[in-house]
Amino acid sequence: MDGITRLSAGELAVRMRGGGLTCAEVMTAFTDRIRRLNGRVNAIIQMDLDAAMRAAEAADADRAAGLAEGALFGLPVAVKDNFDVAGFRTTYGAAALRNNWPDADSLHVQRMKAAGAIVVGKTNMPEFAFGADTDNALWGRTRNPYALDRTAGSSSGGAGAALALDLVPLADGTDLGGSTRIPASWCNVAGYRPSTGVVPKVPSVAPFDRLHVMGPMARRVDDLRLMLSVVSGRDPRSPIAPPFGPEEFAAPLNGDLAGMRIAFSVGSASFTIDPAVTRALAPCADALSDAGAAVSEDDPNVAFMARSQPVFRALCAAEYAGWAVDEYGLELGHDILDLVAQSRHMTGYEMERAYAARVKAWHILADFFTRYDLICWPTTSGTAFRPEEVAHDDYDWGTVYISPALDLPTASVPGGFTEAGLPIGLQIVGPPGSDRKVLEAAEAVERGLRVWERNPPVDRPVVAAPVAE
Repeated sequence: MDGITRLSAGELAVRMRGGGLTCAEVMTAFTDRIRRLNGRVNAIIQMDLDAAMRAAEAADADRAAGLAEGALFGLPVAVKDNFDVAGFRTTYGAAALRNNWPDADSLHVQRMKAAGAIVVGKTNMPEFAFGADTDNALWGRTRNPYALDRTAGSSSGGAGAALALDLVPLADGTDLGGSTRIPASWCNVAGYRPSTGVVPKVPSVAPFDRLHVMGPMARRVDDLRLMLSVVSGRDPRSPIAPPFGPEEFAAPLNGDLAGMRIAFSVGSASFTIDPAVTRALAPCADALSDAGAAVSEDDPNVAFMARSQPVFRALCAAEYAGWAVDEYGLELGHDILDLVAQSRHMTGYEMERAYAARVKAWHILADFFTRYDLICWPTTSGTAFRPEEVAHDDYDWGTVYISPALDLPTASVPGGFTEAGLPIGLQIVGPPGSDRKVLEAAEAVERGLRVWERNPPVDRPVVAAPVAE
């Protein structure tokens, strides 16, 4: 059964459509693994495994009857707890929403289900997706599968941990300040932040927001592409038009980078990078070169990097201030209350300065992209930390803040392990609309190094976290 759970989402769907595996067999393999291992990390915090099995059996009956089968046929998927799924609570990790039962699915969930996916449960997140660690008063902390005393990353930490332990082959996430990419880096899986508008946000309390996007997470890069082929595409309820349609993701990735120019900077002076991270990611340059890319050691200037973090925090603070406190008041936790308080003390002049810095940063980067197709940085400046030792403001988040601040499609692909045995991701960044190039480069790194094959240990004892079923 564990052999089934190691297959890619794409291969599983092909085998189920062709009858080589039944949907019930696949669902049994994954639900058995959830029951055995989810308690180690507390990744999936709501689930209905019996309903998932019934849905798998119904899918088998549909296939036997010759009914249409979608690209995600029979695949177990997990949905982050800030998206609506009928039959599950949507709590945003907040006690204030412990009894919030939606009666309809979010748009991308509708699209996944229409393509044949089966939702097994909801993944954990920090309250309202803000904070350095996936932890909240309602569901508790999600642990890192590779080091149980360390964070799984935030805010899609539940998804990252679930994928690392093969509890599901596909999961969704959100990315405001690295929330798909950070857990991907620290859990040795793949995470993606698409260009703004590629996946419509419906419903949304902030439909004009360009910072916050839905992004796929998976164990394999081509599975990111597979999910995007289903969930992308225009919707009239979203005011942000995508740069292209689902056809961009229709064909499988091949990792061919012939003619591509890539700037490689895993030891960049623009960030405070742990030397262990630089050493772990160094072989990624050869993987990109072997795939046909012209790889050069180069980096945008430090002034651009220095501007990205304060600009992002100012924009983020303004976004949260628009609705959070008015809606939920003092029931919110201190992390988000502190951010909102910061925004409410900002003057109009300070916000104008933030927007001006953003414009200057974009011009610097736009010039850089006339010489290169893509840039590679470490996804995170260091490895997963122990939550009690590091606070949000004590860590250099500059590597992940750039992409939302400047609307850049960005992938995190497993890039290596440090000498201490902790995973780290390589971050591949492109200009707006270059999603296919970004994913092809990530595919090349995956094929060249196969870092994803190194599984987390599952034989170390841990006190089981509560499992909701």
